Amino acid sequence: MLRSLLVALTLLLAVPAHALDIDSKDVGISFHIAHPAKEFDCKLLAGGGKAVLHMDPSDLARTGVDVDIQVGFFNSDNTRRDSHMIEVLEGLIFPTIVWKVDGIGGVSGPVTVGEHRVTAKGPLTVHGKTMDVEVPVQLTIKADGSVEANADFSISLEAFEIERPTLVFVPIEDIVPIKVRIAWPANPALLAPPAPEPAAEAPEAVDAPAETPAE
Repeated sequence: MLRSLLVALTLLLAVPAHALDIDSKDVGISFHIAHPAKEFDCKLLAGGGKAVLHMDPSDLARTGVDVDIQVGFFNSDNTRRDSHMIEVLEGLIFPTIVWKVDGIGGVSGPVTVGEHRVTAKGPLTVHGKTMDVEVPVQLTIKADGSVEANADFSISLEAFEIERPTLVFVPIEDIVPIKVRIAWPANPALLAPPAPEPAAEAPEAVDAPAETPAE
């Protein structure tokens, strides 16, 4: 009897499938700077970013991502301009851009192969200023369990308290378009079927008390 109670209690307290943590340094980010007199693109160099994907195979909506970007790894093919950009971003004081996706919307159910259009939600920290953002993302999950995320969105420099550089006394545009691509390596465990729950044991039979023979 006691054994049956312990089995039932174990089933009630069983921990659901936990998120898998998958690391990646395949992080591509670019942004566009616009000015009436000049425009240019800036890209993140290899090794300048890392992203940890937290994905629960049983519930795609519980996906999270921790992204860390090194400000000093942005490159616009102009050394002087890149140095000035680091000054504007105060890269020595705020060397890292952090985006912590703590949930996604628009999906439900277990992880499945295919393309999923989702909304990534979570705090973005740039120049030491943190703001909650919601970004549309195309999430592609392949049959080998590899994952790729692509996003196009924009931020306001002034919202992150970044002073806009000027050229011939005219500041650059406040709104900066950004493209993000992050790829994570294959992990078949993402698509593995959930382990079946252990069947509850039948309660042990309790022997009936022996009858007392009639006198």
